Amino acid sequence: MKSLGRQAIAVFLSGILVGLPVLASSPRGLVGVAQGTGTIQINGQPFGGQASLFSGDRILTGAASPLTVISSPAERIRFEPGTSAQVARENQANVVRLSLGAIELRTAGATNAELPNGVSVRPASSTTTLAQVSRLSNGTSEVAVYKGSVEVANATENVTVAAGHTAIIGADTAATQTTDQDKKKKKKKVWAIVITAGVSAGAVAAILVNEKTNFVSVVDP
Repeated sequence: MKSLGRQAIAVFLSGILVGLPVLASSPRGLVGVAQGTGTIQINGQPFGGQASLFSGDRILTGAASPLTVISSPAERIRFEPGTSAQVARENQANVVRLSLGAIELRTAGATNAELPNGVSVRPASSTTTLAQVSRLSNGTSEVAVYKGSVEVANATENVTVAAGHTAIIGADTAATQTTDQDKKKKKKKVWAIVITAGVSAGAVAAILVNEKTNFVSVVDP
């Protein structure tokens, strides 16, 4: 009996030891479960309707083909049609690197967005935040906040955008700089953040109602 017991323990321990490297070398972090229909590609491959999304995955949504990614009841991302982005899992948070299009965030502090030119969008607190982040083809970006508040930052500015306001991030070509080579002033694009009251009370009410459907919907003021 003792011999059988020792053999059982040995088998049990060997199974644990064999499993450890698998856990330690587990692949990219899980971002969430993606759901969507229509013309959607993940890493250049057709999307089958539902699948796990991992850090580093690239998303491309076609016309009339939104994609929703659910990480937890408090963390959800919606990729609007015509959106190109990459997702990542960093420091126990999801990060969406938006190249073009729009995403909508419902987050309690664990989902961030990054725009080109070093612009970051982060929830200002761990309370529920509803926001839309857009990247237009002309290079301008917009961050509309429907509930809570977010911090929008670039290399020179860090501003808080409260509910009912929109941050517009674009190039200010009026700024100039002097080069060391020719000592002439040349125009240089400086990314400026402008806050506008771009969300009406009606839009806020509508989006809070749509929250009951488990996600944010696009609402124009």
